[in-house]
Amino acid sequence: MALFLISAGLVVDAWLLVIVYRQGVRKQLPWFAYYVAWGVLLQSVQLATWLAGPRLYVAVYWWMELIAVILIVAAVRESFLRIFQGFTSKAGFRWLVWTVILAVVIYSAWKAIYAPPVQSTRLGSFVVGAEFTFRWGIFGIAVLTAVFSLVLKEPMDTREDAVVTGFGLASFGVLAGIINFSLFGTKYLFFTKYAPSVGYFLAAFWWIWVFSRPVTKFGFKELGMGPEDIAKELRRYREITERMMRKRW
Repeated sequence: MALFLISAGLVVDAWLLVIVYRQGVRKQLPWFAYYVAWGVLLQSVQLATWLAGPRLYVAVYWWMELIAVILIVAAVRESFLRIFQGFTSKAGFRWLVWTVILAVVIYSAWKAIYAPPVQSTRLGSFVVGAEFTFRWGIFGIAVLTAVFSLVLKEPMDTREDAVVTGFGLASFGVLAGIINFSLFGTKYLFFTKYAPSVGYFLAAFWWIWVFSRPVTKFGFKELGMGPEDIAKELRRYREITERMMRKRW
């Protein structure tokens, strides 16, 4: 089953990378484009190391996952700032955002240290706890983005919103698996094992759907105006301005 999930993940990530490349996403959201490209490389290396041996797979996975985490943070930050670019200059907005994020991180860090979701070795508990903290932070930002978008009446069907929502879905899958194991142990082991994969595939297919759509443009062409029409309108505006200036003086 693990081999199937890695292979399926490679196919889906490659599909997403092709869409990202064709749509020129790197110009708009470079960090997300880098994350998608790294995801293809990550899945390829995982597939090769899994065939070579599970031990090598585990060792390589965590080192490459560290880079993926950095790219996720950069991509979420990039999209979040673009969504609320009209409000980020306001001190009150920045304080509110960082207060909520800090509260989520502090709570999840406390949970990971004093009530770890998985009872294991010290290293194992640290790794799972760090993942738990990180995913809570990303999920919190996704929820925060959705709430702010509703309150501030920002559009929620943009590519930037899709990036944050997708990472929120993937993080929710990881959190669901960890919390399920923490509460029920091995009772629902199937859910614990595959909830993260389901969350990621939901995110990936959401990105594929959103980024496959062309970006809606708004300009003279969309208004049905050609070069002659534009020149005519400019002359009209100039004449109106000149008449207003003559009346004023």
